[in-house]
Amino acid sequence: MLVLRNSRHLDPTGWHSVDLLLDAGRIVALGEDAAAGLGSDVQSVDASGLMVLPGLVNAHLHSNECFERGLYGALPLERWLARAYPPLGSPAVPTRWHRLRTLLCAIDALRSGCVAVQDDFLNPGNEPEALDAVMQAWADSGLRASVATTLGDRPYLDGLPFARELCEPGLAARLDARVALPLADQAAFFESARRQWHGQAQGRLQIMLGPRGPQRCSDALLQQVAALAERLGSRVHMHVLETHTQAVTAAEQGGCFVQRLQRLGLLDRRLTINHAVWLDAAQIDALARAGCQVTHNPLSNLKLGSGIAPLRALLDAGVTVALGSDGPATGDTADMVEVLRCAALLHRAPATPPSQWLGAAEAWSCATTGGAASMGLAAGSGTLAVGAPADLMLLDLRHRAFIPLHDPVAQLVYAGTSEAVHSVIVGGRLLMHGRRILAFDEDAVLDEAREAGERYCAEQLPGKRASGEALDPLLEAVHRRVWSSSAPAGLH
Repeated sequence: MLVLRNSRHLDPTGWHSVDLLLDAGRIVALGEDAAAGLGSDVQSVDASGLMVLPGLVNAHLHSNECFERGLYGALPLERWLARAYPPLGSPAVPTRWHRLRTLLCAIDALRSGCVAVQDDFLNPGNEPEALDAVMQAWADSGLRASVATTLGDRPYLDGLPFARELCEPGLAARLDARVALPLADQAAFFESARRQWHGQAQGRLQIMLGPRGPQRCSDALLQQVAALAERLGSRVHMHVLETHTQAVTAAEQGGCFVQRLQRLGLLDRRLTINHAVWLDAAQIDALARAGCQVTHNPLSNLKLGSGIAPLRALLDAGVTVALGSDGPATGDTADMVEVLRCAALLHRAPATPPSQWLGAAEAWSCATTGGAASMGLAAGSGTLAVGAPADLMLLDLRHRAFIPLHDPVAQLVYAGTSEAVHSVIVGGRLLMHGRRILAFDEDAVLDEAREAGERYCAEQLPGKRASGEALDPLLEAVHRRVWSSSAPAGLH
């Protein structure tokens, strides 16, 4: 049991000083007398000068990128991928580094008021030790975390338009020599991971299916994913139509990716589609009718030049939209206050009527209830009400962004920084209080990660750069063909 005393609270009648009583992981009372009669043995937090709000959800993250912040400054997605995820392979990463990179993301998450994350941990070799390190790190962080296992089976060249035709034979042979694990082995890895980790850490952990984009997956693999999701009730996290090149790839592979996912049984409420930048009205309508979720990742889409997702059209169609930071090698942060601000300001092109702009309130909804829906969290998640999960942030109203106080959500989104987040509570447990992380030793993580990061730069980055340089001529030729053969109607 935990009591938050004297917090600021706004309801239709005005501002009040209220107590919140948290027990068994939920809000059990909220009001001026909520803590009346409780004994001195109950853990209590003085919330005077603080405001309690639902915590945020980072609905799309790649923790494995956390040693690459600020790299690859001006590259489109396909050329960036050739460096961040070398198609010709890269040296194995020490297992300990997976834990350190995950905890670096957890620090960003906690300091920006997050209570839950969806980590699309890219692990194409299905290495159990790597996944175990990531899952244990999220368990130790105290956050709710849903982690994907990677599935994919199409050769690299077959996932890009015109690439096999344009690739010189020697490079094609080297790329084709890297063969994916058999489908049965990938499915077995997912089921084993799910048995071991799903529901662990007092129910905070989930394992989800993470098929690569449709261009990287055969029909047989996607049908297997759909069957696993149906049989086990598992959620599916998948990149779809992030770039113009992927839209052209869909045409080259026989048609619309959204229709293909529908035909193969994947288009339903369990599916979250990441990015969804290059959608038309018919595809948006199909997502809405199927009950799919979409994650909007504005920072990474801007950095990679992928385009601007049609967020207003998605929301107006009834699609549930969540917000994500994407990986720290594209969005360069897992700070969700930064993501909130970008999402609230991005969709305001000069030709767009102000009535169609996204604002602070809608961005906030995407980052709370939208994110909770994408993760399949318990009823009431993302709200501040009796019976809702006690997954909360406390804002410091003495922060300069709230002086004077008008609208705390708008002021956080437009004027604040993550420094305004005072405390974070998940499942009724204090994970950060007074800007001090309680769940783990932040200084020890930073010191060890700094040393590991220096080794990473020396041992890993030269090979990644070489991979990118080797593939740049091919990818530049692909991009020239893409833009000359199918000029886009314009970015959304």
